[in-house]
Amino acid sequence: MTLNEIIQDIHGLDAELAELERRYGLLSADFYHLYKTGEIEQSRDFIQWVGYYEAKIAREARYRDLMYEYLRKLRESAGLGALRLIPSSSASGAS
Repeated sequence: MTLNEIIQDIHGLDAELAELERRYGLLSADFYHLYKTGEIEQSRDFIQWVGYYEAKIAREARYRDLMYEYLRKLRESAGLGALRLIPSSSASGAS
């Protein structure tokens, strides 16, 4: 997966999580804690919510890994100068 694909996935997951948060009046991190400690019953919505939340956590971890590598390469090429970020078509190839 490229950085851009991961970013798009994260945005899509955020939209799904936001809908569930609005519906149940609970932020995902708080819901996840309650679910993992067994304080909330299992339902189709809640199982889906857990899946979205865990997928988002995994995508964010992968994003950080790829971004750190991308930034390392930018720093190497920049030397002591400022980092030069290039618009998406070039950045999307980072994997």
